[in-house]
Amino acid sequence: MMSQKLIEQVYEHARQASLLSGTLALLEWDHHTYMPAQGGEFRSEQVTQLSGWLHQRQTDPAYGDWLRALSSSDAMTNLSAVDQANVRGLLRDYEKNVLLPEALVMATARATSRGQQIWVEAKQKRDFGMFRSALEEIVNLRREEASILQKPNRTRYDSLLDQYEEGADSSQVEKVFTELSASLIPLVREALEREARHPSHLAIAADFPIDGQRALSRWVAEKIGFDFDRGRLDETEHPFCTTLGPHDHRILTRYHVDSYSSGLYGVLHEAGHGMYEQGLPVAMHGLPAGAAASLGVHESQSRLWENLVGRSRGFWTWLYPEAIRYLPGLSQVSIDQILADLRRVERSLIRIEADEATYNLHIFIRFEIEKRLIDESLPVEELPSLWRDRYREYLGIEPSHDGEGVLQDVHWSAGLIGYFPTYALGNLYAAQLMESAARDLGDLESMFARGEFQPLLAWLREKVHVHGRSYLPHELMQRANGVPLSAQPFLNDLTKKRTGAEAR
Repeated sequence: MMSQKLIEQVYEHARQASLLSGTLALLEWDHHTYMPAQGGEFRSEQVTQLSGWLHQRQTDPAYGDWLRALSSSDAMTNLSAVDQANVRGLLRDYEKNVLLPEALVMATARATSRGQQIWVEAKQKRDFGMFRSALEEIVNLRREEASILQKPNRTRYDSLLDQYEEGADSSQVEKVFTELSASLIPLVREALEREARHPSHLAIAADFPIDGQRALSRWVAEKIGFDFDRGRLDETEHPFCTTLGPHDHRILTRYHVDSYSSGLYGVLHEAGHGMYEQGLPVAMHGLPAGAAASLGVHESQSRLWENLVGRSRGFWTWLYPEAIRYLPGLSQVSIDQILADLRRVERSLIRIEADEATYNLHIFIRFEIEKRLIDESLPVEELPSLWRDRYREYLGIEPSHDGEGVLQDVHWSAGLIGYFPTYALGNLYAAQLMESAARDLGDLESMFARGEFQPLLAWLREKVHVHGRSYLPHELMQRANGVPLSAQPFLNDLTKKRTGAEAR
């Protein structure tokens, strides 16, 4: 009986904290969509105050006492498996949060809220100098946080990475990335040489009306399984997905009149995130069992729908008739030409528009930079120079200005240092999941060609979504796939697409 009373108290406390988290997410969504330009200063104060209140609730001493009492061996034996997972996750969160001073949490909230506003203007004006002092403040605050959370025999950067990919450390991630790059770099080099000999870029004498792109993107998101009764689609400078509550999931993209694919694939990516959130157990909202396992797992869902579904022949066999109805310019080209264009490997500056093969190279650059920012071997003022050097080294291309260089991503302005490696991990997780799903479900390409996406979504619900954060990310992926993390399925998919080995 005592355990039951305590678990009810803990759940109520955690769920009330989630109300504050959802309100902060709403303010962020509004910040990136409809907030007037002059609203930024007051919005920073709102975010700062709410972040302080949330931290107070997350570090309430009584809450910690309840969690410690529940985590004793005697109490745990009286709890269900889901309750045990919730207690373990909530206690880990509490023990991290209680180490952080409220003043630091509020200072970081204020700096990042203002930083994002400054970043938008600096990016538009292509001027890193405008953003430098704001970024220096954010980096210093994150260094302080990392030092407080740092564990023995771990780096400061590890304590930030752990916030996004629990249980991971930078040495493990670096090992995986090194193994991946050993095969990826020759593959990219060969693909670039092939592209130089036989260019596959589409040359269409037409624009793609934004209204048509909006309508097509919404139609596709709905057909693959995004529930618009529980979510919405909007536009912003940098696409993202956010959850405001158990039935309120917002996805955002951006469209360009000269591109048929940028907005659509932004929506496929963000809808993958949104469908993961919509597949989490609603009854567990606000608790670990109702939360995403990690950002790497989250990215696996978005990259799976964007690349492994969205760039498949089956998907375009189904989509093409509808696509030319919304975007008549596409009638000038065939499905084969579209697929060749979408799978084209090329040197590029913009991460979110990079092809599947070179995308991880963009992440490797950011991973190196983040580690050096936190260990203080890289002054913020030298960021643009190092960025140019690494793009020249990894991709053989150099940004002409900061807007397409170091200022292109919103993450550092939001304090999300340690986040970038999860994108590459997500690519590897996605390929393994797709390979496992094909083993269990059969010919996925044929299903996609018929517009049948529910079997794959149901499989992901069962293997990934329904478990929430009950397992550490690597444990969840091992349970879903039956094998440890490997880059081979990802490399196999790239090779199949580049050699035309898919079934036609």
